[in-house]
Amino acid sequence: MTRCFAGWRHAASSVIGTSHLRNGTECQDFHAVNVASAASGAEVVIAAAADGAGSAKRSLNGARQACHTFFECAQLAVAQLGQALDFLHDGFARDTLEDVRARITELANESDEPLSAYACTMLGAIVADDAAFFLQIGDGAIVYRMRDDDAAVWRLALSPQRGEFANETIFVTRGDAAQRISVARVAGPIAEFALMTDGIEHLAVKMATGEPHARFFEHVFAGLRAAQETGTAVAHEAWLEAFLGSQQVCARTDDDKTMVLCSRQSAA
Repeated sequence: MTRCFAGWRHAASSVIGTSHLRNGTECQDFHAVNVASAASGAEVVIAAAADGAGSAKRSLNGARQACHTFFECAQLAVAQLGQALDFLHDGFARDTLEDVRARITELANESDEPLSAYACTMLGAIVADDAAFFLQIGDGAIVYRMRDDDAAVWRLALSPQRGEFANETIFVTRGDAAQRISVARVAGPIAEFALMTDGIEHLAVKMATGEPHARFFEHVFAGLRAAQETGTAVAHEAWLEAFLGSQQVCARTDDDKTMVLCSRQSAA
């Protein structure tokens, strides 16, 4: 039987890595997620995650600004143009990235720091009833599950972007970032999706094949699916923060870790 879906539930957390704790540095990840109203009144969920470059002095500021700017651009477009997402194309992605770089450039000018001091990656998602739009600059991962898929079928939206050398990636502050952005459009209703920075990426995705670990996502989504409320699932958000900071996770990664989880509530 085909299930019907109602409102969105979401939970998200950014947790400092043990290497940052040892070095006395702050968490350089940031995220944003909420449900916006389209011109038609329908719900559209918008989510973003960003990972500040570890070597960049003000990368948390860059990551925060990247998420806020993406969210503002997406929310404005959805409110004006509706939930069909026809406006979401490569041009929208490039324009949004230019806005991100412009806002971060303002921060750099105000602080008298070079633009590279604000270097960060960025993941973004805009998901309506029957269409979705994902974009990515840098590493990290976006995965999703379609409404009619088996619960174990998870898909990778975009391939993480790697640089020329090991442990190198692409940042929004690069001059050619607008030409390097990756975009995916998905037709049909999505039941669940997740954004994650590279601190958790290799635990959730088989790096050799790009295939998501279904058991991992079944684990992290279980509590969210059980949540009764729409909007922020407070209890599961607390669970997610504890999970990302747990010994079982920190034993496998010492980096900052961000996950944004979104699940559409089943009405039947």
